[in-house]
Amino acid sequence: MDRASRIKLTGKQFFVLTGIVGARAVIGLEDPFRGTLAEEMPGEIAKVEQELSEQGLIDTSSSEPVLLQKLLEYIEVCSRTLLTIHIRVSGFEDEQKECFIYYSSSLVVKAEIESDSDGTRAYVLQELGTPSQAWLKIMSYLQLEDRKNRDTGQLTLPKGWLQQWIHAGQGDGEPQKHLLAQGYSKSVVSSLVDSVSHPERYAAFTAYYCPNLNCRVQGIELLRGKDANWLIRSEGDQDQIWGATVTEIIRELGAVIERVK
Repeated sequence: MDRASRIKLTGKQFFVLTGIVGARAVIGLEDPFRGTLAEEMPGEIAKVEQELSEQGLIDTSSSEPVLLQKLLEYIEVCSRTLLTIHIRVSGFEDEQKECFIYYSSSLVVKAEIESDSDGTRAYVLQELGTPSQAWLKIMSYLQLEDRKNRDTGQLTLPKGWLQQWIHAGQGDGEPQKHLLAQGYSKSVVSSLVDSVSHPERYAAFTAYYCPNLNCRVQGIELLRGKDANWLIRSEGDQDQIWGATVTEIIRELGAVIERVK
């Protein structure tokens, strides 16, 4: 991907830029000025605009700041989109990766989250191309890999148990006992136990559709073990869990977007 298209912004810079273009809300952008007094805001904004000017990202020579064309294009997409996708991916040996992906009809922009040396969030904006081009890159970001095509049927656990189980690893046998007590196959439960105990990758895929700031949210999660891929979807007070191939996972990810609309 063209690294020249990457623009790194601090949270304050991103926030101020969305204000310049008149955005009302941007999914994934936290308010970095929370706790700042109203009378302090003009000075804070002026400092951020000076930083952006020194970086060549805005021109402050006229009465209103003017954004660099590429940056303006990115901020417009992030600010005006109806559809935003949030992805968090963690691996057994990797640090967690997180990004927000903003869709327009002609251009998709990714904001990858990085932590600066002081622990504050930074946003690396980069174009992913058209929606069809972006979808292929999203699949690459998730690092999907085929596993055995197990017909596991659908398992259910009380909502949140699986996430707690993953964090506890092998030390928590209560979900396993719960599944066996419901009559699920011992071999299927054992396969899930193995994936929970030795996860290769865990990902959360959440879609936000926001017409008139009325956000609708749908999501699905993916657990990849050595021998199986598992999809997890919350329904009411339960988590539905089932084994899936890569083809089925891609279809389900697309269905998340369809359902949110």
